[in-house]
Amino acid sequence: MPNKLKINSPLEPQKLHEHLVARRAVSENDTEQLNKYMDLIATEIVMTAKFICAVKFSGEPKKQDDGTYLVDDDAQMSFLLLENEKFGKIFPLFTDESELEKCDAFTDYYTIITGFDGIAGIVSDGNVCAGMMINPFDDNMFISGRVAAKWREKKQILLTGRANNVVTEKTPLDIHAPNPYPLQLSNKLCEIAKTLSEVNALWLRGVTLNGDEGYMLVIDAPQPERFYDDFGNASKEFIGKKPIHVIPLNGELGKRATQNVVPIYTKE
Repeated sequence: MPNKLKINSPLEPQKLHEHLVARRAVSENDTEQLNKYMDLIATEIVMTAKFICAVKFSGEPKKQDDGTYLVDDDAQMSFLLLENEKFGKIFPLFTDESELEKCDAFTDYYTIITGFDGIAGIVSDGNVCAGMMINPFDDNMFISGRVAAKWREKKQILLTGRANNVVTEKTPLDIHAPNPYPLQLSNKLCEIAKTLSEVNALWLRGVTLNGDEGYMLVIDAPQPERFYDDFGNASKEFIGKKPIHVIPLNGELGKRATQNVVPIYTKE
């Protein structure tokens, strides 16, 4: 069955564009003002902003009377990238139609509107491109894949107390005993586990990822993802600015993290 999509929709005015325009007027020597606007801009990018992306479809979308488009199930959508002299291949994001109009590199394309999380997921591993660039023909604000991954992780922790899909078997990291040991966090996690009858065991480890220290919680349970929010929300009070990565036991990384390690909780 064809999918109904909003394509070529206008993007409403947003605060991010206002902050970018205001930043352009600030002198490069005014470090305090530049830092102020960069904080505002980064927050808007990650938390609320929407962007226009240029895309193509393998099958021609069919416009409907209500302004939406029908796209066949087997049609492939591809994002259009740009080559940048300094960074190589980049994912261009536009804050409004006027910024997109400055780009003459694309022909016969459609546009979609998307947020930060989806694009961060595409660029974070560096395989598709070096990163994203906001308004590449004006602001030239480049966010590398690595920085995008960190920003997305911090957003997830702020909203849910945990990070999703940040750590995998292929992620370069160091797993170790947490030092100092977070006793209050451990006690809280065990307290939550006792209320969840399907949780068999928990392991709490320390982890260094991209130079940042955090925690790793390994869960032994059927369909452990059902309990990620329970443990993530319970952790918020005790982890400060450190991330906590919640992973299942039944994977290579979970087994590696728990090898020869005593669990902090086992079901009685």
